[in-house]
Amino acid sequence: MIPIHPRIVHFPVALLITAAVFGILALVYSSKRRQFMELLIWNLAIGIAGAIIAIITGLKEEKNLAHNDAIHKILEIHELIGYVISVISLMLLIWMILRKSKMRLPEFASIVIILVLSSGLLGYGAHLGGKMVYKEGAGVIPMEKVISGEDHNHQHEDGTADHHEKESGNDSLENLNSGENNESHEHDHSSHEH
Repeated sequence: MIPIHPRIVHFPVALLITAAVFGILALVYSSKRRQFMELLIWNLAIGIAGAIIAIITGLKEEKNLAHNDAIHKILEIHELIGYVISVISLMLLIWMILRKSKMRLPEFASIVIILVLSSGLLGYGAHLGGKMVYKEGAGVIPMEKVISGEDHNHQHEDGTADHHEKESGNDSLENLNSGENNESHEHDHSSHEH
């Protein structure tokens, strides 16, 4: 199965951060404040919809993700940040919709400050997602063989425990790259230019 979460998660991140940018622009350019506020609301609404899809796909794909203790710790924080950002964004969207026509500058400025701070937290959550993949190897197929062969034991949020025992001592990335049956994978560089 092709993982959906890493393919869609960038859209809500970009949209929610863009909402904060439109908020800043609305504060700076008072003559276009209403237009920027409208763009902020639309980016926030579509970003929240994307965040909900990202959370659902992330939770579904987590069940099949080979992971060790290090990945599990990062994953728990990554999930929590996703929930927090989604709730904050939804609350801000409702606030903006209910108060849009009556909103004064100090009230709007406080929304923008919350959006900017939330964007920082969102960026950190995205960083953790990248760290799981690029530093720890989560979701990278050759690394899943190594990770699932590690000996680890941790508790999940739902109370279930993961107990994995090391199957063999030869499950290193170098051994996986050299092939299951020690085939040599040579590459002929003479057929193309560098």
